[in-house]
Amino acid sequence: MTDHVDPNLAEGLGPEVADVLGAWAELHDRYYQLDYWLVNGRSRAPVAVVTETDLRRMATAQLVLKVLTVSSGGIRDLEYGRHLRAVKQAGSFARHLSRFVHEAIPAGAKRWITFQSVAGETLGNSEVLTVLLRRMLGISADPEPTKAALLACDPPTFAAACARVVRGVLNEWAGPPFSPPGETWDLPHFFRQHIFDQLDEGGRLHGWADRHQGSYLWLPGEPARLPNPFAVARGEFFDPAVVVRPLIGRTHGDLHTDNALIQVRPTIEPSAFYLIDTALYENSGPLTRDPVHFVLYVIARSMEAVASAQHGPLIDLLLNPPSGPAHLVPGWLAMLVQQTDAETIAWVRPSGLEDRWRSQTLLSIAACALLFLGRSSTPEKDKPFFLRLAARAVARFADTEPRPARSTGTGRDSSPGRPSDDTRRVAWIGWLCREYPHVRTAAELRGWEDEAEQFRDDALGGLDRTDDLTDFVRRLGGPTPDPRFGTSGSEGQPVDEAYLCPIKLCPRQEQRPPGGPVPVCHLTRDQPRRMRSSLG
Repeated sequence: MTDHVDPNLAEGLGPEVADVLGAWAELHDRYYQLDYWLVNGRSRAPVAVVTETDLRRMATAQLVLKVLTVSSGGIRDLEYGRHLRAVKQAGSFARHLSRFVHEAIPAGAKRWITFQSVAGETLGNSEVLTVLLRRMLGISADPEPTKAALLACDPPTFAAACARVVRGVLNEWAGPPFSPPGETWDLPHFFRQHIFDQLDEGGRLHGWADRHQGSYLWLPGEPARLPNPFAVARGEFFDPAVVVRPLIGRTHGDLHTDNALIQVRPTIEPSAFYLIDTALYENSGPLTRDPVHFVLYVIARSMEAVASAQHGPLIDLLLNPPSGPAHLVPGWLAMLVQQTDAETIAWVRPSGLEDRWRSQTLLSIAACALLFLGRSSTPEKDKPFFLRLAARAVARFADTEPRPARSTGTGRDSSPGRPSDDTRRVAWIGWLCREYPHVRTAAELRGWEDEAEQFRDDALGGLDRTDDLTDFVRRLGGPTPDPRFGTSGSEGQPVDEAYLCPIKLCPRQEQRPPGGPVPVCHLTRDQPRRMRSSLG
C-alpha cells in the first residue's frame, strides 16, 4: 500500500479495492484523504467523502467516492452508466445531480471505483437530509460527521426541505404528467416496478409471501380482515380486468433522505439540494414511486419517535393526507406528510389526473411498504406496521375500484372470519392441513369443492373459521375435527424429531413413520410441500 491513500480510507474500502485505488492514484500522482463516511441508505457499497489532491494539476477538491458492484444485469446497468444517462436526460435539473469526475476504475470482482462532485462545489457545506432528521429529533444512533452535531433543524425547515426535493423531482425532472396512449399495467406488473424480483425464491420478500398465501389477512389493531398485499402482487386477489394506466417518466428509483444532500452551511437552503446514488434511475418509471418511498423512508428511520398508539392514525394520514387525523400524529410528521402530498397534487392537478394519481399512490404505498418489510435495516418490531400499511393501502384501493376482487368460492363474502386468541385461531388450520385431501374429495362428491377451497384460502390467510369447519365436516359426514397436531394415536407425546409447518402458519406437528415419506402440508398453493424437520 502506498501513502497515496489514507489508511482509514483503505481500511474501509478493503485491501483489494484499496490496492487498486493506491496504484491508480500513484500513477496519476493523486492523494486521497478520508473526510467521513456517508450514511447512504444502509447500502453495502462503501461511500465516503474524500479530499483529492492532484499534484500534476496542483488542485485539491472534495469528492464522493463510491465502490459500485455489478450484482445483476450487465455493466450498462451499473450506476455509472445509469447516472450518465440521468444527467444527459435531466436538462436543467442536472444542476441537482452529482457528476462523475473521472472514468470508473475497474477494481476486480465486478467492482468499480467512482468519484463524484456536486454542482456548485458545495459538498463541504452539505449534509444528507437524514442528518437534519436526526438533529430535529435528537437521534444519534448512527455514525455521522462530527461537525453535524453543530446543526440545528426545526420541523418547518425539515418539511420544507423534503417538499422542495419532491417538487424538484416532479416539476423539474419528470416534467408534466404523462401516460403513454393505450398502455396499461396489471397490478402484478405495477408491484414489480417497485419490488422487482424480491418475491422470487431467494428474494427478501419470498419468505414473507410464503407465510402469507391467503387472499386476506387478520392483523393486530384492525377490526376486520384486510386484503393480502402479497396476493395482490401475485395477481391472485383482484379480477384480471383491474389494470392501471400508469403515469410514468424520469425517476430516481431509490429516492430517500440518505440520497439527498442539502446545503446546510452557513444556513439551511432547501433549494440547494443534490441527489446521489442513481443506481435505479429510469426514464420511464412509475412517478408515484419516488415521493412515496421518500416519505416512508423518513418514517422507517424515525419509528422510535412514533408511539404505537399513533401507528393507526399515521396510516390513516398516509392514505388520506388532506383529511386524515393529523392531530393524532407527531406534529413534525404530519407536516411532512401533508406538505409533500401538497407538492404532488400541485403538480398533477392542472392535468386533471388527480384521481388517477391518488389511486396509483395507494398502490405505490402498498408496494413500497413491502420493500421496508423485507429490508434487514428495518427493525423486526417495526415490520408489522409496514405489513399493516400495505394491507390498508390495498383495501383503500379496493374501495375505489369498481371491479370486484377475484372470487375463489362462495364463502368469501359470507364467512368473513374473526380474530381470536392464537391457539384457537390456528388449531383448525393444522387439522385442515392434515386432512384436506379427504375433505376435498368428500366435498367434490357433493359439489361443494368451492366451499372446501374457500376454507383452504381462509386458512392461508390466518382467519378463524373453527366453528364453520366443524359444521362443514359434519355435513360431509365426517368426525368432529381434532385440533391436536400429532400423528394419530401419539398426540402430545415427546419425540426426538418432529415435522413442522413449512410456512410457519400453524403448530401442526407430525412424526415420520420408519422408512415412510416425509409428511407434507396440503394447503400451500403451488403443490403439497414437505414439512420441515425440527432438527434443522
